[in-house]
Parts: sequence; structure tokens; C-alpha cells
Amino acid sequence: MNIITMEEWKKYRRLGGGILFVLTLLFTSLSGFIVLSVLYLPGFLFGHSSAQWIFDTLTSLWFTFAVGIYELIYGVKIVIQGDVRNLNKNRCTLFIMNHRTRLDWLFFFSIQARYGSLRRFKIALKDEIRHLPGAGWAMQTAQFLFLKRKWHIDKNRVEATLKHFKQNCLPPQLLFFPEGTDLQGISRQKSKDYAEKNELDDYHYVLHPRTLGFTSVVTNMKTCNNLDQIVDVTISYPRTMLQRETDLVTGNIPREVVFTLRCYDIDEVPTDNEPKLTRWLEERWYEKEEFLKCFYSNKQYSNDNGYTKEQNTEIERDTKLYMIGAIIFWTLFAIITLYYLSFFYMFRMTYLFGCVIGVFLSTFVGFNNIFNKL
Repeated sequence: MNIITMEEWKKYRRLGGGILFVLTLLFTSLSGFIVLSVLYLPGFLFGHSSAQWIFDTLTSLWFTFAVGIYELIYGVKIVIQGDVRNLNKNRCTLFIMNHRTRLDWLFFFSIQARYGSLRRFKIALKDEIRHLPGAGWAMQTAQFLFLKRKWHIDKNRVEATLKHFKQNCLPPQLLFFPEGTDLQGISRQKSKDYAEKNELDDYHYVLHPRTLGFTSVVTNMKTCNNLDQIVDVTISYPRTMLQRETDLVTGNIPREVVFTLRCYDIDEVPTDNEPKLTRWLEERWYEKEEFLKCFYSNKQYSNDNGYTKEQNTEIERDTKLYMIGAIIFWTLFAIITLYYLSFFYMFRMTYLFGCVIGVFLSTFVGFNNIFNKL
């Protein structure tokens, strides 16, 4: 009789937890997009802005649900230090962050849940993610910025997306990755080759940023959305990390994620001069490299975010209550949906039909295009 060791038991438990985590996020996002359409589609009767507001609110509730799962249930410790007091959920903000793993954006939800606006939060992501059933479709409809990393295509997408926010009076809070891809073997070598070709320092903890997309986003946000501030965010993983989405299944979720923030009012940034703006970004990335080099040598952080102990306690309490509310809502929603799928034939057929239509529309039309034309 084989006896399972404690180490094997922990491995199986992590694997089971990882599979459950992924299935929960996939099922709730897919079901939420299909079933809750009865809530946001009628919003078009009152105008496009009303429908967008309803949809963005439901999406932000799901974001909070995701945060609640990995923080409250899986125990991921989120540390947010630096210039936090200058964050404001009512300001039009561009967040720029180093791209250590393919899931940095998922953990960034924790910052927005505490200090920003999840309803107005948007992300610049790789184009492939837009076709992910449920979550990808919702991100399309929420007008996330999907980039193909081909400038002749991305230039038009940047302009169109930011003009859409202007037309709907929605000052976005956009997360943008100037590096364009996450830090791993191939991208690390490309960054090294680029540094050698241009006689630049070779970075080990970040990639050299792509400045063209950044300057375009800044220019368009300033013109269309009255950009208020740029927030430089450095993400670091002092203990463990997962590099790609598939790693979630293994259950090796990071035990600790540290965000270090520095806020710049738009008047402090040379936005009217592209060469100077390019240089400004490159200086920020040089600072990131130096900061991370020091951080990973001692793995210490200050926990200082500008708020008093009492203020932080209040923020954490309110955020936890919001997360618990989101967990309760989506858990009940999932249970009810599963019940109807199990015992009601017409509901099951309608659900499956919605999935098929969703795949077709996502692939050949785009939910963002449909939403804009309604």
C-alpha cells in the first residue's frame, strides 16, 4: 500500500486548488457574460453610456471577486508601497509597469480595488487574450486595448479606443506595459541584443521599453481624455512567481506580490516633446533596474504608503468587505447557474447557443465593434 508523503499531499492540494481557481474564474466570467446580458443589454434603451456603465460595473464586481479569491482564500499577500496617497479614483491615469510575468495585470486589480476605480480600469493586453471565452469577451466589450504589436495596426487601435472613452465621457485608468512582453528567456535575449546594438546598459530585471507605443498612448490620452497623471509602478515577487497563465493550474500562486508606486502629475512629464518623453520613460526603466537589483538582493520592503496606521486599517477593512460581497454574489450566481444548467433543458440550450455565438462574434466581428454600433 502506497503512503502519500506530506510533500506529495501539499503538491496535490496545490494542484487541486489551482484547477479549482482557474475553473471558477472561467465559469463565472463566461456565465456572467452570457446570463447577465439581460441586465446590460436593456441599458441601450437609455443610451450607449448607460449600457457601458452597467457593463463596466458588473465587470468591476468580477475583478473584485478575483482579488477576493487570491487574497482571502489563497492567502496571497499584497504589499503596496510608495506614493500611494496621490492615487485618485476620479483622475484620468496612465499606469506604466514592468512586465515580469504574463499575469502581472491580474494582481494589479488589488491596487485598483483599494485606491482606484475598477469600473474605469482598462488594460493594454496582447491580442490573443481577447478570444478567451468569457473573460476575453468581457474585456472586448469593456473596451480594453488589445495590441498585436504591429504598429500600423496598433496605432489605429490606440486612437480609436481612447476616442471612444472621450465620446462616452469615461476618463480611463489605463494599465500599459511599455516593454511589450513579459520577462523570460527569449524576450530577455532580444532586450540584450537591442542594448548591444544601441550601446545601452544590459538590464537583468526589466526589458528595455518600447517607446513608440508609450508616446502615442500619452499623446492620445492627453488630447482625448485630459490625462491627469502617470503612475510608475514596479512589480516584484520576493518569494515565488508564476510566469504564464497555464501555471495557475499547478496552484503555485505567488505568496507575496510587492508594488512600488511613484506618481507624476502630467505637468511634471515632458509630454509636448517626443524625444524628451522617450528619454523620460527610459530614465524610469533605468531606475526600475536599479531598484529591483537592490530589492532582490535583500527582499525587504518598507510598507510605507503615506497613510497612517488607522487609515490603512480602514482601507483594508472596506476593501475586505467589498471582496467578501463580491465572493458571495458570484458564488450564489455560479450555484444558481449550475442548477439551471443541470435541470432546465431550455436554459442549457440557450447557454450553449450563447457560447457558440460568442466564439463566432469574438473571432469574426469583435464585441467591442458590436457594442459601439448598438
